[in-house]
Amino acid sequence: MLPTISNIRRFILTDILNDPERDLTSEQDLLLSGILDSLGVVRLISWLESECQITIPAQDVIVEHFGSLNQIRRYLDTRAASQIPS
Repeated sequence: MLPTISNIRRFILTDILNDPERDLTSEQDLLLSGILDSLGVVRLISWLESECQITIPAQDVIVEHFGSLNQIRRYLDTRAASQIPS
């Protein structure tokens, strides 16, 4: 089961930023704003792969896929659908 936007937000705020009270909207820029740095992105990718039981290739780690919570969720929907076993 894919994590909800709320689950992703909670992971970023508590496990990466250690600031669970911070405001983080679904469309807020995560990368260009500096909310996530390179280490934060690596931690997020690792957590997402574990939570979703999918592999996220390095070439997919781009601003268009991981720029906001909404973009992450759309990417996960697409990625998970492409990895459905036959």
